Amino acid sequence: MNELSKMYQVYVNKELQVGKNEILNVERLKQKTLSFLHDLGEVSLDSRCYLFWEKEEAINHEELLGHYMEGLKMLMSIGYELRIDTIKNHTEIPNSSSIEDLILKIYQAIISVSSSYSSTDYQNAIDDYFSLGFNLGIDLDEIIDHI
Repeated sequence: MNELSKMYQVYVNKELQVGKNEILNVERLKQKTLSFLHDLGEVSLDSRCYLFWEKEEAINHEELLGHYMEGLKMLMSIGYELRIDTIKNHTEIPNSSSIEDLILKIYQAIISVSSSYSSTDYQNAIDDYFSLGFNLGIDLDEIIDHI
């Protein structure tokens, strides 16, 4: 089992301890989607990717990492709600787009997940979220240490 799958399984096991028996709680999924979108907004703000006049200011890596991890935990929680069994290994995740493009792709994918409940859309969202983290200078060891 790869590092990301192990991390995801740890999170799923935490969710299982809460004791939910529903097949799909659509209302809770919507709430978690909104919470994730808030966290994604915090990450995009911390990245300074759309602050036109303040880009010269240094990025606070610890603050960025904290908001990124809050988003990742919520994204994993969404995966649990969808009953996703496993996620791809980080070496399978493409590293391509700009930070701005990734944020928009993640936003679109998670909105699609909230209406289609598609595991493919979810996998795309989590792949792009990891790519976003890597592009922001967050490495896998930091992610694993903070989960």
